[in-house]
Amino acid sequence: MKVLLVLHQYLPRHVTGTEQYVRSVAHGLQAQGDDVTILCYEPLIQFEAPGRDWFLRDETVEGVPVRRIAVHPRHSANRELGDYENPLVGSMVAAMLREGGFDIVHVFHLRNLGLEVLRQARSQGIQTAVHLMDFWFLCPNFLLLRSDGSLCEGPTEQGFGCIRCMDASLAQAVDTAGLRPLLEPMSAQPAPAGGMAPTIARRAHALVARKPTLFAELQRANAVFAPSRFMCSAFESQGFPTGRIELLPYGLDPSRGAARPAQPSDRADGVLRVGYIGSIARHKGVHVAIEAVRRLERKDVVLHVFGDVDTHPEYSRELRASAGNDPRIVFEGKFEPTQLGEVLARLDCVAVPSLWHENTPFTALEALNFGLPVLASRLGGLTEIVEEGKNGMLFGSGDVGQLAARLDQLASTPRLLATLSRTTSVHSVLRDVRTMRRRYAEMLAANEVES
Repeated sequence: MKVLLVLHQYLPRHVTGTEQYVRSVAHGLQAQGDDVTILCYEPLIQFEAPGRDWFLRDETVEGVPVRRIAVHPRHSANRELGDYENPLVGSMVAAMLREGGFDIVHVFHLRNLGLEVLRQARSQGIQTAVHLMDFWFLCPNFLLLRSDGSLCEGPTEQGFGCIRCMDASLAQAVDTAGLRPLLEPMSAQPAPAGGMAPTIARRAHALVARKPTLFAELQRANAVFAPSRFMCSAFESQGFPTGRIELLPYGLDPSRGAARPAQPSDRADGVLRVGYIGSIARHKGVHVAIEAVRRLERKDVVLHVFGDVDTHPEYSRELRASAGNDPRIVFEGKFEPTQLGEVLARLDCVAVPSLWHENTPFTALEALNFGLPVLASRLGGLTEIVEEGKNGMLFGSGDVGQLAARLDQLASTPRLLATLSRTTSVHSVLRDVRTMRRRYAEMLAANEVES
C-alpha cells in the first residue's frame, strides 16, 4: 500500500508525542513493505523571498520521505479560520495527491493544514483515516482548557463561549457591534473557506461554526481512531456518533531504548529521584511538581526536569524563579529520543502533573513499561493507565499539597516504592501498525465494492 501520513509538524525540529508516534508508525509500515510518505506543515519557516506566498521542501528523515509545506501568514490573516481552513494549502495538497498515487491518507493532526486535506483526498477517491491525538477537532485551543486555566468539556452557547475563551477583546467587539443575533442563525453554517479577511464578524463566525464544520468532516473519514476511552467519550458527549470512534491504545516503539533494566534502582544514597519528562508548557503542570518539592521539608527528594526550556521561554523563566536556588530542582534540558532508557534508569518515579485532560501521554506509558511508578493527575486518559496503589498514585489536578504528600509517602516508605515498581507491560507500536493495516485493507475492499 502507498500511505500518506499527515500532521501539523514533524521531526527533527519538533519532538512531542505526536511526532514520535508518527515516526514509529511510518517505520512500522515500511517494515511491512508499505510505501510511506509524510506530509507536514512547517510552522518555523521564515519567508526570505519578498512576496513569496508558499513554501515546499522535500527531504528524507530517517529513511522516510517528508514533504514540508507552509504558506505566508497573510493567507491566514483570519487566524481563527486559518486554523482549519487554508485554501492555498488545499491546492498544494491536491497536487501532491494527484501525483502521489496514494491508497490511504492517514491524518494525525491538521492544525494550520486545515480540512482541505480530507476534502481533497475524498474528492480523489482516496480512503482516509483520522487519529485523534488531542482535542483539535473539538476545541480551538486543542486542550479543552478555558482562558483562566479551568477545565472545559467543549464548546458552549453554540460556540459563543469559545469566542470569550480565545479572545476576550473579540467577544467584546461582537457584543458592542450587536453581532450575536446575526451570527446565531449561522452557527451551524460552515465558515466560507475563501473569506479569510479578519473582520470581527468573520473571525467570530469561524469560532461559532468551528465544531459543526470539523465534526462534519471527521464523520466523513473512513476510520477514526482514539487511544483512550476518555477521548471517545469526550467526543461522543459533544454529539459525535456513538461507536463511530475506534479505540486503539498507543503502543511503544522499542527502538527508543526504554527496556526495563535487570536491576531497579536500590536508592543506596537514600534519595528519591523524581522525573518530569516532556514539554515545558503551563498546561503540563511543571510548576505544580516544582512547588510540591519546594513545599517538602525533607532534603532527600530531587526533581529532575527534562524538556526544552526554549519552547515557552516566559514560562521557563517563571519555573526557574519558582525553583530559586533549591538544589532539589534540577533542569536537565532536552535529550535525544534514543537516550530515553538512560534517562529513565536515573529515576525512581515519574511525575505527570498535567492540568488538562491528557489523552494518553507517552511519558507515562514509557515509565510504566520501564517499571517506574507514575504520580499522575486524576484526569483524562491518565486514569486508564495509572492504577492507584498498583503501578502509581493519582492526585487532584493542580493540588500541590496532595502531590507533596505523595512524594513524602514514597520517600518515607521504601517498601511502598518497591511495591509500585512493577513493570506494566505496554504492547509494541507494531501491534498498532498491524491494526491500522488491517483497517486500511478493509477500507480499500469496501471502496472497491462500492465502486
